Amino acid sequence: MDFFDDIFKKLFPKRSKTIPLIKENLKRSEKYKYEFQTWVLSNDAMYWFARVYESYHLKRQGQPSPDIEVHLFASPASNGVAITYTNAMSSKQFRFIFDKLKESILQLDYPYKLYTSDRAHYERTNYIETIEKHYLKPVYGTNKEVEKKLKTDKQLPQFYGNILIEYIQVDGEPSFIRLLANIYSDRLFLDALPFEELLEKILK
Repeated sequence: MDFFDDIFKKLFPKRSKTIPLIKENLKRSEKYKYEFQTWVLSNDAMYWFARVYESYHLKRQGQPSPDIEVHLFASPASNGVAITYTNAMSSKQFRFIFDKLKESILQLDYPYKLYTSDRAHYERTNYIETIEKHYLKPVYGTNKEVEKKLKTDKQLPQFYGNILIEYIQVDGEPSFIRLLANIYSDRLFLDALPFEELLEKILK
């Protein structure tokens, strides 16, 4: 198998039916919440999101990034991006990025709700994989623009689709963050908004 194909399949695998060793709701301590909110307003947060944003654009242009590696995924049903961990930041900073992506989606002009947040541990062949997950879905009936579309188009807007954000650790060490927007190709729904637009809004 080609080296880059192997990496790509690890970043964006087909969903397996592996049963987790442990699965639990994802909860943050009050101390963590305070540290997170402080970080969100800091220059450090601005710095790292600027680096991720720059790396994303370089990847789209086929150029390497000097700061943080970003991988892109596109298919008829899903679009995604994976952010690889770098030792230039701490594991706590990387988890903060994961949680900030969720917060940014909840602050979009188009309404989203957090459907679930959990943590699961999986026993792989040679390691233990831990996946923290935020899963978000569009909300209808709380936005005048959406209500107007429902009356005229008779179709549900899906905005950017259902959004899955995952923070993957290998043997307790940070590995990468994966964000996937899963879209509907159904007559009940309007076409999804561009994935590139979503990334522009949550990374800038």
